[in-house]
Amino acid sequence: MNRIRLGLIGLGEWPRQSYVPVLKNLESVEICAVAAKSSATRQYAREQFGEQAVVYSDYRDLLKDKAIDAVTLALPNLIHAEALDAAASCGKHLFYEPPIAHDPATIVRILGAMAASNRVMQPDLELRYLPVIGALGECLRAGVIGDPLMASVDLWCNWGYGGGRWNGNPEEEGFFPWLGCWYLDLLDYVFAAAPERATVTGGYAANGRLMDHGWSSLEYPAGRIGRFDFNLVAVDGLAIRLRVLGNGGEADVDVIHGVFRWRTPVGDWHEQTYPASQPVCGFVGMRECLSAFIEAVRAGPPSEADTAVARRVYAAMLACAQAEAARATVNVKPLT
Repeated sequence: MNRIRLGLIGLGEWPRQSYVPVLKNLESVEICAVAAKSSATRQYAREQFGEQAVVYSDYRDLLKDKAIDAVTLALPNLIHAEALDAAASCGKHLFYEPPIAHDPATIVRILGAMAASNRVMQPDLELRYLPVIGALGECLRAGVIGDPLMASVDLWCNWGYGGGRWNGNPEEEGFFPWLGCWYLDLLDYVFAAAPERATVTGGYAANGRLMDHGWSSLEYPAGRIGRFDFNLVAVDGLAIRLRVLGNGGEADVDVIHGVFRWRTPVGDWHEQTYPASQPVCGFVGMRECLSAFIEAVRAGPPSEADTAVARRVYAAMLACAQAEAARATVNVKPLT
C-alpha cells in the first residue's frame, strides 16, 4: 500500500495534542512536510518527524510541493480564511479546523472552491465521528424512535470559569464562530438540514464580551426544532449530552463517555456503551475523525463531514452569531 504523503500547516498546541499522536501511528501515513512560523516549532517538527521531513516557514511553499498528497490546516482562527483560500484550490486533499471565516461571502467563496476541487475536504467536526454518535445514526436510520421532531445539545464545562485562558482571542470572534460549529454539527447530524431561523439568549459572566452561558434555539424545516445550551462557567468538569425526541420514542447520548440509551412508549430504556478510541488525543473523536480522513483519501469514498455538511453548519453558526448581535430572531441564509 502506498503511504499518503502528508503536510502539516500549523503545529501549535492543539495539533501537537490531537494530530501528531494519531498520525504517527497510522501506517498508511508519512508526515513528510511541516509549515510553521517559529524556529522553535520548526525544530520540534524535525525532532518529531526526522530530518527527512521538509520544513517550511511559509505554508504557501508547502502547498506548492507536488510530492504532498494531503494537508492538515490548524492555524489561529482569525487567519484561517487566508490559508484556506490557498489550500482549497491547490489540488491536495485537506483536513481543516473550523471556522473557515467570519463572514458569509468569504465562506461561500472558499466552500465553492472546495466543492470544485474533486478532493476530500473534511472539516474537523470530530464529534460526529464518535462510535456513540454512529449508534444514534443507526437508530435513526432504522426508525427505532421514529422521525426526529426535536433535538438538544448541552455543553457544560469549566473552560471559562474564572476567565478563560484562551489561545487566540475568542472575545473578538464571538462564541458561535469560536466554538459553536462542533455542537451545531450534532444537530445537523440528527436533522441533515440547515435551520431556517435562529434565536439566541445568553449572558456574559466572566469572559468579557464573550457570551459564556446561554442557548440558541433553531427552527428546522417541517416544524422540527433544535437547541444548543452552553455553559462555559461551570465550577468543574465537562459534560456533553445529545437528546433526540422522535415521533416513536426518544434517545439520550452521553457524548464524552459513549453511553447511548433509547426507549419507545411501550418499553424501558435500552442502554449500551460505545467508547471513543483510546487513548484520547486532544478530544474525544479525534482518532476516529483523522482516521476517517486518511481512509477517504486512500480509498476514495466521501468523508462523513463533506462540503454539503459544512455549508449547513456554517450557515447555522453565522445565523446564531447574528442573532446574538441583534438580540432578535434571524433567518438563516443558505451558503450557496
